[in-house]
Amino acid sequence: MRNILFTLLIFCLASCQSKRAVQLHTVLSNSERAVFNIMVGKNGPNERKHHCIIDGDFKCALQAVDDKERAFNTVINKINAVETNDIKYGNDLKKAAISYYNALKQFEISDRQEIALQQLSHDKTNTAQVRDSAMAKQLQLLNKKQEMRQLIDKKESQLAEIQKQFNSVNHLD
Repeated sequence: MRNILFTLLIFCLASCQSKRAVQLHTVLSNSERAVFNIMVGKNGPNERKHHCIIDGDFKCALQAVDDKERAFNTVINKINAVETNDIKYGNDLKKAAISYYNALKQFEISDRQEIALQQLSHDKTNTAQVRDSAMAKQLQLLNKKQEMRQLIDKKESQLAEIQKQFNSVNHLD
């Protein structure tokens, strides 16, 4: 009988979730939702940016990019504030999440350059040479953004793998 109670006690202790692990998991889940809203949410900064560009209001589009950057900084700061020292895979997960969201932020704020180049290429008061140069730079920027996208995909994959390990060892499956 004692062995059964002892086994049950050990099982309960082993299967208990760390409060800090749950907190980190919650912060990361909330961060994922926040970034989703930044990127595709109705009336989010990305949607506002697109509407501004369609309307030809480049100043408004740049303001939307600024809003996007502030929103990403808020997400990153919230993740960074979580204490992870005694959580299995906690530090690794935190670093991977911050690295991923920083890469995503850099990709998104590169829209500033794109908007500035669009403004130059659409301004009829500029010479044809200036407009053509801006269009050529836009092509270079697109190539750079493709490289950034590949880096983001790699970081996302690393984050997913560490998240899987974190969830498993902290019984968050």
